[in-house]
Amino acid sequence: MKAVQTDVLIVGAGPVGLLTALLLEEVGLDYIVVERRPTLHTAPQAHVITSRSLEICRSIGISDMPIRAAGPKMADAVNIRWVDRLAGRDLGLFSIVSDPAAVQRMMSNSPTPTTNLSQDKFEQLLYDHLPESEKVRFERTWQGFEPSEAGCISTLTGPKGESLVVESRYLIGADGAGSRVRKAIGANMVGPDNLQTFVNIHFNADLRELLSGREGLLYWVMDKECEGTFIAHDIDSNWIFMKTVDADEPIDPINEEKFSALLYKAIGTDVDLSINSMNAWRMTAQISDAYQSGRVFLAGDAAHRFPPTGGIGMNTGFQDAHNLVWKIAMAERGLDPVLLDTYGVERKPVAEINSEKSLVNAMKMSEVAQVLDVDGDKQISMSDIDAVMDDAGRRADVQKAIDNQAAHFNMSGLDLGFCYTSNAVRVSGTPPQSEDPVSIYMPSTTPGARMPHAWLLSGDSRLSTLDLIKYGHLLVVATTPTIDIEEAVTRIRDMGYQIDLALIGADADLQLEDDTSAELFESKVLLVRPDGHIAACFEHPSAARELVDVVSALFPRG
Repeated sequence: MKAVQTDVLIVGAGPVGLLTALLLEEVGLDYIVVERRPTLHTAPQAHVITSRSLEICRSIGISDMPIRAAGPKMADAVNIRWVDRLAGRDLGLFSIVSDPAAVQRMMSNSPTPTTNLSQDKFEQLLYDHLPESEKVRFERTWQGFEPSEAGCISTLTGPKGESLVVESRYLIGADGAGSRVRKAIGANMVGPDNLQTFVNIHFNADLRELLSGREGLLYWVMDKECEGTFIAHDIDSNWIFMKTVDADEPIDPINEEKFSALLYKAIGTDVDLSINSMNAWRMTAQISDAYQSGRVFLAGDAAHRFPPTGGIGMNTGFQDAHNLVWKIAMAERGLDPVLLDTYGVERKPVAEINSEKSLVNAMKMSEVAQVLDVDGDKQISMSDIDAVMDDAGRRADVQKAIDNQAAHFNMSGLDLGFCYTSNAVRVSGTPPQSEDPVSIYMPSTTPGARMPHAWLLSGDSRLSTLDLIKYGHLLVVATTPTIDIEEAVTRIRDMGYQIDLALIGADADLQLEDDTSAELFESKVLLVRPDGHIAACFEHPSAARELVDVVSALFPRG
């Protein structure tokens, strides 16, 4: 049997697998994506696309504008509502734009503020950006692999059960929570595997008129007879109802008649709708004990699963891919493959803290229920809700509990503020921390941190400091004047590194648009990795002298 050959085999054509393919395109490596499903996902799942994820897209030429345009209207997505029934009473409200200072921080932290778009639409958008869509091969089930001198030999089965063989230099498992790739390398998920069980009901309905004046992104239904969460991927058409299920309730097969009735009860009035699908899932908080085995790597849900409270699970997977692909590219260009060993070292701690904070969010949600539970039986009835709504003090307590969920809807600190510590960083100090590191990001040029965003002017053009980074290239950012820095960068380039230089200052082609970020960049030279994280920070007098040696030490050639 003749084997197909490629640089990288990606198992899984979900959003993480597709983004991995696009990143490989950017660095010029060949790849094949294999997916056991016959098509991309057709039902919405995750929906938050964070600033960092949009920055990653921007770095490979995918504008955030069509992503925003494909999602819900801004007015539909800024409010989170707690209700007795969807068509009933509001018990309390959280508005994402209620704190102008927080909104301003979010807008100034990134050139691409967080937005909402259902996962299936985002997958399609990523797929449409692939220059050769035939590199994604559907109805191909990955069965296993054998290591070889050149990399990995994978066996697959096709749609008619035929065997297929793919020889690749590297193998990336982006194949979800039940990852076969993870099992094949003997890695295990660590952490609670059944925090709660849900049935997701995907349905189509135009509820615009029903919810006029009460638009929202999420609706938490609190009545015990039908408690659950509505996610408005599109108020005019596209909905998910996420129904909690008792731990001992059988869900295989799903009792469709029962859950259809619960859906109508949770809506609270007769509406014209069509149910597309129902599926059960378990909320977990688990991290793989290994991210890598030789030339095999795990990314996305194959490596970590979080509670959805916070919306950073899929986005953490995008950051995995962004961290990994440039390292593979550098190894293929002759750098010591030891660089690849920093992948799990850097990414696993990020997943662990993201999982922990998502779990905290999930547990905090019970605070609202506790305040609404008037009679103390832990089941919120309509009589409980009536008693609360008739009492101004109790209503205020409910709103206070809702306001306490703020971190659930703003995890900017986690999204932008994580800092790597590994052999691919010249560690020097720790980034500053705010009083709320989950929600408040503090820009920093500390090595390991993401280079801060600041607006630059170049003639008539306006660009972000992040736009200076070409994915796959190292970057030196220097405020002028800097003696011999150009000569040092040329020497590094002559050694075989892909490296760029950006000079910022009054006498340079680039100037900071205003003084907001001047202190961050003043009198510094930054060595920035292809993923936008700072590898080293130098003071001006020593920069040129140290730069060549630091690049050679952090990114040694093989």
